[in-house]
Amino acid sequence: MIFSFAGNHKKLVRAFTLLGLLAGCAVFGLRVYDPRGMNLALIAFNRYLVITIAALALVTLLIIFISRVNIFALSLLILVSLIYLVPPVLQYTREFIYFGEAGISTNAMLRALGFTLGLCVCLLLSLSSCEVHKSLNTNREKFIFLFLSLVIFALEFGVSSVAALQRLKLIKLTNAVFQVMIWRGENPNAFLYSQLILALIMLVFVIRTHMKPSGEYANKALLRKEKARLRDCRRWSWSLLLFGLTAVFIVIVLHYYDTKPPVEVQPEPYDISEGVITIELAKVSDGHLHKFSYVTPNKFDVRFLVVKKSAGTAYGVGLDACDICGIAGYYERGDEVVCRRCDVVMNKNTIGFKGGCNPVPFEYEIKSGKIFIDVRELEKHEKRFK
Repeated sequence: MIFSFAGNHKKLVRAFTLLGLLAGCAVFGLRVYDPRGMNLALIAFNRYLVITIAALALVTLLIIFISRVNIFALSLLILVSLIYLVPPVLQYTREFIYFGEAGISTNAMLRALGFTLGLCVCLLLSLSSCEVHKSLNTNREKFIFLFLSLVIFALEFGVSSVAALQRLKLIKLTNAVFQVMIWRGENPNAFLYSQLILALIMLVFVIRTHMKPSGEYANKALLRKEKARLRDCRRWSWSLLLFGLTAVFIVIVLHYYDTKPPVEVQPEPYDISEGVITIELAKVSDGHLHKFSYVTPNKFDVRFLVVKKSAGTAYGVGLDACDICGIAGYYERGDEVVCRRCDVVMNKNTIGFKGGCNPVPFEYEIKSGKIFIDVRELEKHEKRFK
């Protein structure tokens, strides 16, 4: 939201902001201390928080509309919002190192760097927004933009509270409720873009009204002071535009490249005779992931994998599926075999063994430089690939 405060109001806002940050850190600490024991309780707690934020935002809007800006109500809204928003932000710090990765790795460093840069962009965007809001000429202009920003904020948590109310069984799952939940899931950044558009309108308004000094000045010193003030206002506006565009770039472009589906490993040909599949070891000995496909008599497409292990001359053979993530399958990222669903990096030396997110093993035989697989072993698992 677009907020700027002056005078003694800053002390109240800072105090409530600090309390919100500390309370959010405490909630995160509970999750870290006892993740299993606190998981369900914190999920319910977050749902009640969403409902509370939506209600507080609505009440604050009504107070502002009926009388005037109420700093206590706004401060309380900031406090509760931070309790909800801080834990998921801190949770990212626990996801720098994926399962199976070394404690210090290039990927872990890049994730930590990305988190830090993202946090910096958010803070600079908020600072620029506040400074531009302060640059507005009249209290009426400040009120309009603050009110509109609060409306968007209230709508965001109002829509989210519908899902929270339904999952807490406080309202029934009607068609209207279901459609709201679907819309929210399909448009997670709609309200973020709305806030950024409002900020863009505000910065354009500030730039247009802060181009040249107006009125008469007693001396040149006062005129220079006014020109410097106007220049600072324009600079903050351009800063808001820069960081706003950076946020959009991160949310759209970088998020797309981070979440786009990996390149599919295409099934390779093999020989089959009298119900036995034969694969030459020479074709799969390069250390890369090789995928094969067998269509059963019941028309199930059973996918399976072969990869040469990094230790010795052993090979890992298993289904392109696991007991945890189902038939999501695996892909190759550099020299790593990675689960498509949970992004866990496989230890190649454990492929072919039961447990964890490893490919489901099945019986096979290696002799005379070839892998022999009885198709009946694959047919046993055909129901996995419905």
